[in-house]
Amino acid sequence: MPRNKTQAAKKKNPENFRRSVESDVFTDSEARNQLASQPKKTARSKVHKQSHLEVKKEQRSARLYGKKKPLREYTEKELHIPALNKAIVPGVVPKTRGKKGKKFVDDHDSVVLTRLVKQINDKKDLLNESKLEKSQRIEEIRELKKQEIERKEELKKQKLDDKKQQIKSKANTARTIRRRNARELARKAKENADQKLTIQSIKKPNKSVSFA
Repeated sequence: MPRNKTQAAKKKNPENFRRSVESDVFTDSEARNQLASQPKKTARSKVHKQSHLEVKKEQRSARLYGKKKPLREYTEKELHIPALNKAIVPGVVPKTRGKKGKKFVDDHDSVVLTRLVKQINDKKDLLNESKLEKSQRIEEIRELKKQEIERKEELKKQKLDDKKQQIKSKANTARTIRRRNARELARKAKENADQKLTIQSIKKPNKSVSFA
């Protein structure tokens, strides 16, 4: 009877159903040392390599519908994300610079437009063009460039003159304000002095001289 009891207890115990397999690395010291001396191998690539069928499927869909454009990743500057450790002044929006070297031409700027038309020519036009025509075209381009430079110089001069006039007008207004303030101060000082004299004349008694 006790024997049957022990067998039943063994069957009920869940540990008897489990089978533990321990590695030699933990039990055998020699195996552990051998593993330690092994060189470090490079980690397996996590990128999923496409199979032959997947590649074929992708190529077929690209031929039919066109290749999928990769999603554009916007930078922090483009998203206007403020840089770290930087004071953000409320209400002040810093100027964002446009593309470097980008020059916009005015729609009604005939000089620049004609120059561009003269400069930009197809290969066929250049092949059919004679030396005389080419020299004439280059001369016209030079003249147009000269006109552009002259116009730029005039604009620069005009801008400078406007700035000078603005500074001059500001100085004149400041001078007139200073003079007006000085006149006001002088008038007030004079009024105060007159008031003091009148008060003193009222307070002082008239001296009387008596003859014996």
